[in-house]
Amino acid sequence: MSNTKMREKPRPLFSRNFATLLVAQASFGYAFSSFLMLPKFLVTDLGAGPVEIGRVMAVYSMATIASMPVMGVMVDRFGRRVFMTVGALLMALASTAYVAVDDIGPLIYALRGVQGCAFAMVFVGGATLTVDEAPPERMGQAIALFGLTMLAMNGVAAASVEAIVTVSGWPLAFLAAAAAAILSTALSRALRERRSAEVVTPANGLWLVSKRKPLRHLLVVSSTVGAAMSTMVTFHQPFALERGIESVSGFFVAYAAAAIFVRVGLGHVIDRAGRRRVAVVSLFAYAAVVTAMARLDGSAVLALLGLGLGAAHGFSYPSLNSLAIDGVSIDDRGKVMALFQGAFHVGFAGAALGFGALAEVAGYPVIFFGGGACALVGLVVLAASPAGVAPGQAADGVW
Repeated sequence: MSNTKMREKPRPLFSRNFATLLVAQASFGYAFSSFLMLPKFLVTDLGAGPVEIGRVMAVYSMATIASMPVMGVMVDRFGRRVFMTVGALLMALASTAYVAVDDIGPLIYALRGVQGCAFAMVFVGGATLTVDEAPPERMGQAIALFGLTMLAMNGVAAASVEAIVTVSGWPLAFLAAAAAAILSTALSRALRERRSAEVVTPANGLWLVSKRKPLRHLLVVSSTVGAAMSTMVTFHQPFALERGIESVSGFFVAYAAAAIFVRVGLGHVIDRAGRRRVAVVSLFAYAAVVTAMARLDGSAVLALLGLGLGAAHGFSYPSLNSLAIDGVSIDDRGKVMALFQGAFHVGFAGAALGFGALAEVAGYPVIFFGGGACALVGLVVLAASPAGVAPGQAADGVW
């Protein structure tokens, strides 16, 4: 009987390996998040307009889109750790090279492309390791914590970069990002992988995985969320500068604070209240916050909107990601993670390019109405989509 009880005892979420993974992700997150302040650099130091800002930010997402499917297949075939290590090293090299950027030219576009590939490697490898480590009944919480490490660094890095730039200029801020990426490289090498003891079915191809009906709808939803997020991340800084708000890092500090509160204090709600319900509510909040940015009139409002976006994304990302990964075998999880994140970046790149051109002729406020509309489209698609019932989800309350 004791052996039976031992077998039935739930596997703990927190372990030394999971803790190392979170710290490695946080270190990479600082490097990645430092470049969320890139629009300010483009405006203040390079004199970029909306179209150029949109293009530079879109190149990153396009590189991520191109890399994600490859990474999804490769991570499942060759393991998770090696891609986290190589991706973090690429981020360190690219961050260092930004010291040489002095105009909107081939170099900055190439570096954004390298950063997009680096993100794809680290995200797919790390996210898949997270799912492998998590007990099934705590998957939503594990994904929330994994995302939290990146979200927390959004605020820390944004505030640090703005402070460093004020005192020493942009080159030192870029080098600090490179140092964080080097730390992530070292930590990634220490990770262990949990592989399936027995494989019931062979791993599927990327196309076959993408044909799962519930997943197809979730990929559409992910792309609309990406478009809404892109509108905020890409254009709130030039819009705020245009409105006379010189310090813009408060947006990301507030965003990170809200995300931390949601992931740490309310992460359990995602699994208990039902992932689908949480996702629907969070998409409505997304639409409201992005639309409200059009009426930005001060630094306090900018921070308040950061809080709103942090709460909305803090719930939407893990709930949608959990819905996407439910019922997927351990040998196909990397592909699903890649498809889900790739769809997000399709929306991100499309909004950066399209709304950049629109802002050039119609001004910034109108594009925030467009971003809010994208989130509403995602809400409608999710609410109308069929609910896939996966193992362990019978009590999830799916609609």
